[in-house]
Amino acid sequence: MFRFLPEPASEFAPNIDWINNLITDLSVFFTVAIVGAMIYFAIRYRRRDGVDHATPRILGSHTLEAIWTVVPTLVCIFIAYWGIAYYRDMRTVPADAITIDVRGQKWKWDFEYSNGKKTTSELVVPVNKPIKLVISSRDVLHSFFLPSMRVKKDAVPGQYTYLWFRPIKEGVFQAFCTEYCGKDHSAMLAKLHVVSEAEFGRWLNDRSEEALMAKLGPAERGKALFQQKGCNACHSLDGSRLVGPSLMKLVGRTEKLSDGSEQVVDENYIKESILDPNKKVVATFPPNVMPAFAGQLSDEDVDGLIAFIRAQDGSAVAAAPKAEAAVNAANMTPAQKGEHIYRDAAYACFGCHSVDGSKVVGPTFKGVYGRQEKLTDGSSVTVDDAYIKNSILNPGAQIVEGFANMMPPFQGRLNDDDIKNIIEYLKTVK
Repeated sequence: MFRFLPEPASEFAPNIDWINNLITDLSVFFTVAIVGAMIYFAIRYRRRDGVDHATPRILGSHTLEAIWTVVPTLVCIFIAYWGIAYYRDMRTVPADAITIDVRGQKWKWDFEYSNGKKTTSELVVPVNKPIKLVISSRDVLHSFFLPSMRVKKDAVPGQYTYLWFRPIKEGVFQAFCTEYCGKDHSAMLAKLHVVSEAEFGRWLNDRSEEALMAKLGPAERGKALFQQKGCNACHSLDGSRLVGPSLMKLVGRTEKLSDGSEQVVDENYIKESILDPNKKVVATFPPNVMPAFAGQLSDEDVDGLIAFIRAQDGSAVAAAPKAEAAVNAANMTPAQKGEHIYRDAAYACFGCHSVDGSKVVGPTFKGVYGRQEKLTDGSSVTVDDAYIKNSILNPGAQIVEGFANMMPPFQGRLNDDDIKNIIEYLKTVK
């Protein structure tokens, strides 16, 4: 009865499901029995034909009173015993558990492994191994919830909490924040990837990305971080307005702030804006949109980003049309041209839309064509040519549920051929 729990995927799940279903079944049974008896007696012994009847003198029944006192007490004791037993198991972490740090922040989850490997919105663990998550928050109260693992724990600012689980099947499972934390609370999601032990070992020890970053110069490292951290979703490099100020010719520019003061953009201001972006917000741009990167970036990372921003003097934009013309002159299929637009830093589609199924700022492009999407107004839409074109030119008109109205309109920046090419590319992303 009422078996609506998600797929069980942890060692805890059968026990949690059993006691949850028992409580639900008992609640339904006694509700029906008690309310049903009330309704029956109200109908059976109602006043009829306007004739008064003497109220019977009922002295009660000690047997009935004992039954309806003892039975619920025994039921409560039984449930409490198993609830405590299962809770004790969920708080007793095996000595061989793999420990992973989890940090919540508006509005994303960051994960760090014991060897220093870091990920955002993606948690990878081996199957059949105990996993301990040490959870904290960088700003407000969050709550990390893995429904398929049947575990949930609050992320409290200034405090560490923990949970553990042992996944028993491979697959991809959804993680949520279940403590309301602001505007994009519903978009604070992460994916749990449960893989084989061998695959986990290869993934964990693959440090090729870090090695490549170490070989790059400061500006090149900053460029890579600019894309990895999704900065390109909000900050353009060509002077166009997105969610945040453009970075083209930013250094040395005088900006008017939301408090009416003025600020000359130098290295100190850029660093402050990366680590604490809501301290000095540029006028005409919304506050509390950019997440704080304090504690997420090393000094070398910040230096690299500053070097990259310093290099945005407009020369790359001036050279872009030639590069674009060269690309378009090549013998490319429409889908290939669409992919080129997707990966072009001038449009930064890849900063908000993944192609691997992971959730970023916007819906993933994996399997998007032909998919049914539920919109914020409660209606549903099929993702076809017309919907994609409208979403590119007027993205605020039909927003997919669970996502914010963040995408800028591309009216005037992409022509009909460009949009057709993008659609052809999306058809290939399966």
